[in-house]
Amino acid sequence: MTILYQNNTAGLQVFRDDVGWITVPPVPGSLVVNVGDLLHILTNGIFRSVLHRARVNHLRSRFSMAYLWGPPSDQMISPLPKLVNPLQSPLYPSLTWKQYLATKAIHFNQSLSFIRNCLSLDQIS
Repeated sequence: MTILYQNNTAGLQVFRDDVGWITVPPVPGSLVVNVGDLLHILTNGIFRSVLHRARVNHLRSRFSMAYLWGPPSDQMISPLPKLVNPLQSPLYPSLTWKQYLATKAIHFNQSLSFIRNCLSLDQIS
């Protein structure tokens, strides 16, 4: 999950398959929350991961700081049991955080699709 305060300076863009990169105009006093892949898997796709990037703003300076966190490498991640039932099967297999990171390193923004379409965990590093 990324939480961003834009400070009235444009630079955030999100990617949409049908359009491409779209600039998100800053809204004074607001926070932008981008959902990442981990939350996407945990919610079985209810909260969708958003591919985003920050562009350099040549007119105004901007300060950015990232803090990255993830579970222990051997932690199993999968859709939460409360979000899986006979009418809604899990979209993603259980895998370790280490397996997810290895897949992300190889497939980057296609990693969720790759994991979802794997026939077995043997295909995942």
